[in-house]
Amino acid sequence: MLLSSRLRLHLFATAAVVASGAAALAADVGLPPPAAGGFQPAWSMLVDVDARLTSWTGNRGFPANFAAGAPGRGSQFYMPLAVQIVGMPSPDYKVELMARTGWVYARQDSGGGLAGSVSTLTDTIVSGTFTYLATPGLQPFVSVNANLPTGSANLPGTRAFTRMDPDLVEVPNYGEGFNLGATVGVNVPVGEFTLMTASLSHTHRGAYTRDPVTGFGDPDNRFQPGASSSGSLQIAHMLGALLLKASATYIINQGTRIDGAYISRMGDTIALSASAGYTWNPLHNTTLSASFSRANPNLVFDPAIPAAVREAFNSNSTALRLRLDHSYRLTDQWTLGAFASWFNRDANAYIPTSGSFSPAKTKIALGGSARYQMTQNAAITFRAEHFWVSQRSRPDVVDPIFGPFPGTAVPPLSYTGWAVSLGGTITY
Repeated sequence: MLLSSRLRLHLFATAAVVASGAAALAADVGLPPPAAGGFQPAWSMLVDVDARLTSWTGNRGFPANFAAGAPGRGSQFYMPLAVQIVGMPSPDYKVELMARTGWVYARQDSGGGLAGSVSTLTDTIVSGTFTYLATPGLQPFVSVNANLPTGSANLPGTRAFTRMDPDLVEVPNYGEGFNLGATVGVNVPVGEFTLMTASLSHTHRGAYTRDPVTGFGDPDNRFQPGASSSGSLQIAHMLGALLLKASATYIINQGTRIDGAYISRMGDTIALSASAGYTWNPLHNTTLSASFSRANPNLVFDPAIPAAVREAFNSNSTALRLRLDHSYRLTDQWTLGAFASWFNRDANAYIPTSGSFSPAKTKIALGGSARYQMTQNAAITFRAEHFWVSQRSRPDVVDPIFGPFPGTAVPPLSYTGWAVSLGGTITY
């Protein structure tokens, strides 16, 4: 997958230490290079394509409260394609352009009538980033990105049942409206081995028509997810063979409307992440990473007032993920990898951009990879993982205004599945 400009700065710093020693790190983490006579503009292009297949089985299909039929099973084949162009037309600035789209085939064949299939393009994401390099000790940047609605937001009939739990498949939703976002920020090197990045972002989410959110068989809805704004602070520090990273993001969401009516406003969200990567020697590298997210109580519409009021109990979830990776360079061409991950969602989580819920659960995954460097500019990577999901029971859904909805309770469920992928990367 393609990396953002800020993450690439961190990875480039790691490579510099391994290949050239600590002295090379200062320039890579953000200090502008000295101007040189006879500068030649430099451009590169990266093409990344994958073929990814995910398959799962469980006690029920998704959504589990739609029907009690058993068993549940689904599959998804996803082929993303990304192209990135990076250039330095001048020693004073860098330009990065990226486009990403994909094709997906998904199918669910579960009991209780949860059966359907879909074949569609996904939405297309385009972005551009401009980084100014001529200011000593600072690298300000601005980025603009857009979501182009080339996918299928409206899934009529049984095609709607191909929307699956985002913790089971990679693509839970196949399209939305036109979204436009902008980010401004700055990279600040602190000493020779530390890089800080601060940024502010705002994303406008456009309205779109989709199959009914209110219930199967109802008329289509005009769905308008709220805009979001965020502030982020990231830091990367190299300590000998140890690379440490940490980030904090605070997100403010606007209200979601359906057919023009205000439904809810998701509470402000905080997301934290950290990782530690250690290079044991030129052949072995281990990385431990963790992420955490938590949303405050939502604002929901009370027709008795009528006004938006803060819900009495927080219906949002806390999500925690841990992952351990190890890579081993077997030869100059072959690199092998293994990983283990653990994920926990403590409550039923509403996803405002898709109008669906992801239940509380614990997920464990084990996997491995093999990468073959065919040439200096081309590589092939194979990945495989097996996962186990334990989904907790849930009582009847209780609306703060209308009370409980009988029949929406879900017992404890379990799922297992496989995810395999084969991808290639070419750099020009």
